[in-house]
Formats: sequence, C-alpha cells, structure tokens
Amino acid sequence: MREIVLGSGVKRAGVLALLVAASGLLAPAAHAATGSVTARCVEGSFSGKFTLTYDIGTEYQLRKGRGAAGPYIADTGSMHVQVHHRVGTSQTTLLTKSRTGLRSNEVAEVPTNRSVVPRTGRAWVEVKFADRSGEKCTARADLR
Repeated sequence: MREIVLGSGVKRAGVLALLVAASGLLAPAAHAATGSVTARCVEGSFSGKFTLTYDIGTEYQLRKGRGAAGPYIADTGSMHVQVHHRVGTSQTTLLTKSRTGLRSNEVAEVPTNRSVVPRTGRAWVEVKFADRSGEKCTARADLR
C-alpha cells in the first residue's frame, strides 16, 4: 500500500474547504418562502392601507406589518391590527397590536413579534383605522 503525503498548504486548503462547506457559505442559503397581503379600505375621502409580510412554511410566521391612512384633518389617527384564525366554528385572535398618534398618511410599522399562525383553516388580518372621532374604515385580507 502506498502512502500519500500532502504538503501543509494542501492540508490547510482542505481544512478550509471543509469549514466553509460546513458553514453553508458555498451552498445557497435556504430561505423560507415569503408571502404578503395588503388590506385596503375607503370611506369617502378617507383611505387606509396595511401590508402584512410573513414566512410560509408549515405555518405562517409573521414578519412585519406596515400601514398608513388619511387624511386626518387637524387630528392624528391610529391603526388597530388583529390577525385571526378559524377552523370550523372555533376562532382565535393570534395578534392584537395598535399604533397611535399617526399623522395623515404616515407609514408606520406594527410589531408582529414573529407570531405564528397555523396554515389550516382560514387566517386573515383586520385593521381598523380611526381618529379621535372614532373608526373611519376597516380593512381585511386573507393570508394565503
């Protein structure tokens, strides 16, 4: 049997190649599929828009929510966001967040805390836009 002797440079290159391969730098990163839905509502001259982005896997993992509404004339407004899930007659609210003090058409982010929503049944986002006088309009969109 013949013994193969490698030089130190070849050994270092081999070790480096193994480390890089093990770290995943050579292989493309595995990214989860991403989805988003946009909910819109209009009431007279007032309109609201909210976009919810989420990772799609065996469940939906909420990434971020951004929205804006207006006009709030000489006033500020708020967004009240809920994400609901229903299977049969059983309904659960999985996320409830609000942003207040928003200026007219100011884009604001609502934290989702990476909440998890099952993919079975129906899931949807509901956003109520309001000012000091009360609710202006409600936007809804299904997660899919």
